[in-house]
Amino acid sequence: MMRSLVGRPLPQAPLMPTGGVSLDNVDEWIKAGCVAVGVGGNLTGGAKTGDYQLITDTARKFVEKVKKARGS
Repeated sequence: MMRSLVGRPLPQAPLMPTGGVSLDNVDEWIKAGCVAVGVGGNLTGGAKTGDYQLITDTARKFVEKVKKARGS
């Protein structure tokens, strides 16, 4: 469904969603044609408890999912 909606209003504009992006849907956004994603709380949640390693681990997971979604 996302693929059919992203970019419809402005097909020539590169899109970067910044709200609601998670590990569960980041691949869908990329496959739908988004050039990048912005991730906030779903990435930095570990900072609330001082678990900075969790931020690093989560960032790696995001990068891996984006690479896979792009086919690389």
